[in-house]
Amino acid sequence: MRKSYVRLKFLYIIIAMSFILNTISIAYFFPPLSSDLKHSTVNSRTWNANILSTIERSTKALEKLKRLLSNVMSPNDQPWIWISTGEYPSVPYQPTKLLNEHIPRTLYNVTKLPKSVINEVNRVCKRLKQCDKAGGEIWCKLFQKTYVNTLETTTTLLDDNSTYIITGDIDLMWLRDSSAQVHQYLPLWNDSDIQRIIEGLIRRQIQFIYSNPYGSAFRLKLRPNPPSDDSLLPIHTRKGRNIHVAMHNYELDSLCYHIRLSYSWWKQSQRTHAFDHQWLVAISMIIQVMIIEQHHTQISPYRYTELQNNYQGIPVAYTGMTWSGFRPSDDPTTYGYLIPSNMMASVILEQLTEMIINLFPEQIQLLQQIAQLRADILSGLNTYGVTDHPKYGKIYAYETDGFSKYLLVDDANVPSLLSASYFDFKTPYDPSNKLIQSTRQFVLSKNNTLFFEGKYASGIGSQHTQARYVWPMAIIMEGLTMIIDNKTKIDLDYVWERLEVSHADTFAMHESFNVDNPKQFSRPWFAWVNSLFSELILTHLDHLEEWLRYRRPANLDQRLSNINQQPSNIVPRLPTTSGRPSNIDSQLSNTSRRPSNIDPQLSNISRRPSNIDPQLSNTSQRPPNLDPQLSNTSGPPSNIDPQLSNTSRRLSAVDPRSFNKDRHPSNTDPRLPNKDRHPSNTDRRSSNID
Repeated sequence: MRKSYVRLKFLYIIIAMSFILNTISIAYFFPPLSSDLKHSTVNSRTWNANILSTIERSTKALEKLKRLLSNVMSPNDQPWIWISTGEYPSVPYQPTKLLNEHIPRTLYNVTKLPKSVINEVNRVCKRLKQCDKAGGEIWCKLFQKTYVNTLETTTTLLDDNSTYIITGDIDLMWLRDSSAQVHQYLPLWNDSDIQRIIEGLIRRQIQFIYSNPYGSAFRLKLRPNPPSDDSLLPIHTRKGRNIHVAMHNYELDSLCYHIRLSYSWWKQSQRTHAFDHQWLVAISMIIQVMIIEQHHTQISPYRYTELQNNYQGIPVAYTGMTWSGFRPSDDPTTYGYLIPSNMMASVILEQLTEMIINLFPEQIQLLQQIAQLRADILSGLNTYGVTDHPKYGKIYAYETDGFSKYLLVDDANVPSLLSASYFDFKTPYDPSNKLIQSTRQFVLSKNNTLFFEGKYASGIGSQHTQARYVWPMAIIMEGLTMIIDNKTKIDLDYVWERLEVSHADTFAMHESFNVDNPKQFSRPWFAWVNSLFSELILTHLDHLEEWLRYRRPANLDQRLSNINQQPSNIVPRLPTTSGRPSNIDSQLSNTSRRPSNIDPQLSNISRRPSNIDPQLSNTSQRPPNLDPQLSNTSGPPSNIDPQLSNTSRRLSAVDPRSFNKDRHPSNTDPRLPNKDRHPSNTDRRSSNID
């Protein structure tokens, strides 16, 4: 009996060992198909266990996103469509009916500048003009026009205590653009007008995120009459558009910009009025979307008719990073994982953690999600986002698919690889920032296929515009990301020189311009770049004064004169498959600041509705007797600087044919709020985002 027991025990041991050996052999010879074979250090069994847990997290995030969107629906709202159909191929999608929609009414378009803004323009202009008479006058005009451009030409206050800010010559509101357009005003947080504008913008963004967290551009209402042709016909609904969603492009950076604006405003002002339960729900939606898109190929419901592979985009592997369908230029990504946007995401997730701990400390589960997501992204950036370049060594790629494909380039739109340090991107995997420096050398060289150099300028362009057209935005970003010392001082000098050359007598920044003839440019009314330009001046004002006083080239005026003798024209955009509305050309009006039918009170040719104030006329932007500080024909208010009365307040009319259908931070207060300086009426103790 004992011998039989020993033999049986020995047989069990052999079977167990055989099973273990077979399991190891299978794992060795058949590693997970979606792993990147390039990274041989990844243990396949450990990786497989991790992949299962991350898929589970993404699945739960999708379930939670559906619950959150259902919870914010009104009784009259149509149910969400999550699975692509012939009628609605672009999802997630919520059909809308005009009769059921509450459209906030326009109170007024901002025309009277806040006192703090006027004082800031006066302060900067006084310093600039003391440096050099000719150059100081030019740079004063540049600053006064660009600094106030967002307020004077794009900002509307609504009756629901929100703020609607269009991007400029395209009368839609982008989450990204609108956030960046007000960034230069954050230091003026103590001004009640600025508080109303920025906190109202945060509230409006929340409502648009509720409309579709995958959307990037929004509108208050349909514009069914010329110069637009918005409708709910299949041509529009098939692309995921409804009354409020104008662009179904999923751009990761758009969600990041909302968090950046929220954090920057809270950090500067310590005000919490805008950060109530509605904001918390929107934040939770954003986090769920990012977690879902860590497994885009397997889990994501997102489909868009502009993407290949059955509207889903090319297959991608799990990397820890989060997927983005489109770039900040509104062009579709090539490989899915957009490195600059993931860099930005890692930064804003850390900032968001600080906000949640201080404002909603009971949100333990949300904090855990944010911490895990950020750790995943940083690990993914290090493991999959870095590649070897034969000249520059290890650098960050612009995009990757998580398998073995990389896109080595950098685009002018922000976030970009160049802008990583602007957002204060840091990673424990590169504590000395060597990768950032080597990547910077690459993107500012001809090895970057979007870097152009010509007679008047050099810099980074974009797939979105013609070859040999550089973007002032990228030149500005060069300056904002420089560490200024005796060696780099000359590089910042060249930034000022190129930007002065680029304005082409408009005293505004443009989307892009020809490096051989700056009078050929695209988008004369582009508020985002104007805001960024004024931020550069405020950031490096001391250096700008020094350059004007001592190093501004003596022949620069003559070079500008030579440009003036060249033909001037506004160039068309390149065709793109970005999914921008096909009717975007017709949405542009020569004479109106924004379409009249945003609100029935607005007229086509007035900046403000005439019936809001009887002093307003249909043919003027603002009558002189409405505010003695403002003039019909001057750029900024006349009391900013009486010598600058000849500056145009807004851009002159341009040929609408020149537009293609495609459109395209200052240091914050380190203080942590121990308590609400301005407590909100919302009780956060019982906040529940489930």
